[in-house]
Amino acid sequence: MILESVKVATAPVLDGHIDEMWSMAPPLTVDVREAMGGDHPKPVVLRTVHTNDSFFILAQWPDATRSDMRDPYIWSNQKQAYDRPSRPDDQFAIQFPMTEDFSISMLTVTHAYQSDVWHWKAGRGNPIGWVDDKYHVISQTPIDHPKAARHDIHGGRTVYILRAQDAGRSPYRVKDPPAAYEGDVVDSFVQQEPDGSMADVRGKGVYDGNGWTLEMGRRFNTGHPDDDAVIDPARDNRCAIAVLDDELYEEHSVSSLILLRFKDAQGR
Repeated sequence: MILESVKVATAPVLDGHIDEMWSMAPPLTVDVREAMGGDHPKPVVLRTVHTNDSFFILAQWPDATRSDMRDPYIWSNQKQAYDRPSRPDDQFAIQFPMTEDFSISMLTVTHAYQSDVWHWKAGRGNPIGWVDDKYHVISQTPIDHPKAARHDIHGGRTVYILRAQDAGRSPYRVKDPPAAYEGDVVDSFVQQEPDGSMADVRGKGVYDGNGWTLEMGRRFNTGHPDDDAVIDPARDNRCAIAVLDDELYEEHSVSSLILLRFKDAQGR
């Protein structure tokens, strides 16, 4: 699949509302399927535009429910205090390989690789227009990092996966539960301006009752080579997308490989 980006004179406003310039970009409909099993395809419509130094992605996908609060505090009348049960928010991700031996599957037993990941989260960075900038490391040998996780899979084989945030301050943090009743459901996150490599990707999603419209963008070269891929507009760039609909990450739906190709507005 080829996703063609057209060149525009000015960057779109990343507010989740479709500017007229997006009509210049040819849409590509990509089916995402459950990562475990490959069932339940869901269509995602992608468009891309770029300027001299940056590129921008528009994604639209159906979603029957708006989930824009992650792990909120829930009031317990019995306890007269707040609990914090696990509750996923809606999410979208796109990843770009940072090493050549790239695989769409994170549970591969034959490919070790690192990828750059833009991870939009409806209930966390979205309220102030930021996208988590992360990287993934997939290995068949242990990864020396406290956040690396071991996954034992079929045939007695093991994969080690690191999902890490880029260097810098996150656009959100967990806040303490209210000391007294403030409502049945209270957001457990507070937003803050990110910095460092965490401040590379802007983005905003809007829910319209039927699904999400999401705009994201960043520079081709962020100047952070340790945790960001350099996107070269002179060649095809591999990528893949994922959608999480009220799901935790292990249950996400993924696309097949997409080639991102940059062209100017006249198609040259």
